[in-house]
Amino acid sequence: MNSNPFEIPKSKIPPEPVEGLPNISGIRRQDLPTPVRRYVDKLAAQIREIYVKYGAKNFEELKENKRLSAQDARKVADLLKAFQKAVEKKEAELDIEGAIETLGRENVHGIEDVEAMLGESFVDISKVPPIPYTTEDLEKSKEIKEKTGVEEMLVLFVADKDGTPLTGERMNGLIQAEYDKLGLGKFLNKVDHYEDKDFFTKLGLSYEWKLISKSTIPDSKEKYHHHESGDSFTHQDTQEFAIEEYARKLDIPRNQLHRPEPFQMLYAAALHLIATERINGEGKGERILENEWYWSDVRISTSSTGRLVAVGGVDSDGARMAWDLRDDSGGNLGVCLSREPSSFESSDP
Repeated sequence: MNSNPFEIPKSKIPPEPVEGLPNISGIRRQDLPTPVRRYVDKLAAQIREIYVKYGAKNFEELKENKRLSAQDARKVADLLKAFQKAVEKKEAELDIEGAIETLGRENVHGIEDVEAMLGESFVDISKVPPIPYTTEDLEKSKEIKEKTGVEEMLVLFVADKDGTPLTGERMNGLIQAEYDKLGLGKFLNKVDHYEDKDFFTKLGLSYEWKLISKSTIPDSKEKYHHHESGDSFTHQDTQEFAIEEYARKLDIPRNQLHRPEPFQMLYAAALHLIATERINGEGKGERILENEWYWSDVRISTSSTGRLVAVGGVDSDGARMAWDLRDDSGGNLGVCLSREPSSFESSDP
């Protein structure tokens, strides 16, 4: 029997198990839903590419090849597991092409866009997780836009090249270099005002995918951040109330909606600007938060008890940062949100 699970007629699913994986024989390719069939064919093609790269005729030969890199070994193992899962559950994991098909190219920013912003080979592909959202999760974005006018984008966040969290301080230099090449102005405005603050030097990004809103949500401006016992204003006067109403209107569990950290939002905004500039042509990139401000949950330092970081005015002079007490309110200061996958379960009690 041929030991290569992919050197078989396309009318069949691999007829024998791959070492370390359960047997999936007996499942016919034509019995799978069309999206799953396309998905497993794509996985098979990617595995064949690795076989060809090392001159291997089958999985056994690939495993024995002494030139096999650790990165390719992990990649083929992940591909085989994804293949296995898709066939057994008859479900396809969402890939970048599927996300683009649903959200549009301008609203999906993966490895290609990240490396265009941060530098070639910046992304460690082995650390990029699968997209956790389903097609239904992304279809929900269409409903959100229809009902509220808020558009979402799917963004790949990454750690620094050495695996440490990617801080605002570090990304400033990296992103500014690309802004200079494209003539986009400044990434950040008046960095000296917060260059010693924890949110700039200590908070950092890691590898994950997030759906991020491109604007503030309805009815979140001219509101206080949140309400506490003894305040002179009520819960209905807060941005938290606006988030609850947004969740209710869209039938989204409240615990699936979060305020992004300041540099999550600014990384996403820069990524979107650079990508749309490349897609649409010079001078046609889309700026997010150019005429409004976003209020985060992050305090200016770990020792701070009151002031919360806000970002906005993201124009060619650079993104502006400010910090306000939670019981302040501003006419142009609203809430942007990240949305978790529908499978998300909060660890909060």
